[in-house]
Amino acid sequence: MTQTPEEVASKKITSRLKRSRGQLDAVLRMMDEGKPCNEVLMQLSAVKSSVDKAMKLVIAQNIRKSSNCTSEKQLAELQESLDLMLKTK
Repeated sequence: MTQTPEEVASKKITSRLKRSRGQLDAVLRMMDEGKPCNEVLMQLSAVKSSVDKAMKLVIAQNIRKSSNCTSEKQLAELQESLDLMLKTK
């Protein structure tokens, strides 16, 4: 069964957030174990980056849903723009 673009996007977002949660759990373990500050900060940076990526995915999904693209060409151009946005920091 083929998934809709919305279903694919939702799965990507969910996967990204679960990964972020796992990273944050690792930070909490590191804190409990008294790991050095620089190691904790490195993990926190990874968490932040992962959450930022999830936010971009949510925004892209919203733009895709609310766009009035009617032709395949318009949809392809919109998707290309969204892909570029997701690659930027």
